[in-house]
Amino acid sequence: MNETRDSSNTAPADDGSGLDPRDAAALVDQTRLQARRRFEPNPPLFTLVRAAIVLGGYVALWLSVRKQHPYKGPTGTGVLVFYTLLIIVIISSVVVLKRASEGVRGVSRSRPAEVTVLVTAWIAAYVFQGALRYEGASPSIVYGMYAAVGPLIIVGLVGAALAQARSNWPTVAATLTVVVVSVGGAFAGPVTSWLVAGAGLTAALLVHAVATARLQRR
Repeated sequence: MNETRDSSNTAPADDGSGLDPRDAAALVDQTRLQARRRFEPNPPLFTLVRAAIVLGGYVALWLSVRKQHPYKGPTGTGVLVFYTLLIIVIISSVVVLKRASEGVRGVSRSRPAEVTVLVTAWIAAYVFQGALRYEGASPSIVYGMYAAVGPLIIVGLVGAALAQARSNWPTVAATLTVVVVSVGGAFAGPVTSWLVAGAGLTAALLVHAVATARLQRR
């Protein structure tokens, strides 16, 4: 006699391996956070390191002019220390940016037009400095107040506009911080303006680090 099989017993048992919707949502959020940290070109910790290096460079310039009477501008030693530290920041930033942008397309990558605009702004700022010297402006203006904060104001405003177009709010906040502090530095005199410029850039980098960290944790 043929045995009768109960079809109800053939259904696979639930082993609890199904993924709960809440767990799935948490996994998606965790993956998104990891991806954001992986492709962030300015990690908060690295930004803090850059802030310390930048501040050291401007302190070197300030130390080189603080006892000058009359004012002549940063000495060769101060400029050498500043640009050495600046080169370190640039090279390390390029390395980090290259790693963060590997395989990334779209708005996350820097566009050639944006780089061109920023470079043009830097060149224009220093060409204007040459014009000031050509027209007979004093060293306290050419190599003091303007040299310390003028380029930061110009390039900061350009950078803020480019960042706003990308809705990159940490960078917008950082660049506007540079502009605001630098405008105040223009009234601090040729010596102190270097220290204010360094404080402004350091504050901007700290603002960027905090804003980026907060976005990563959302």
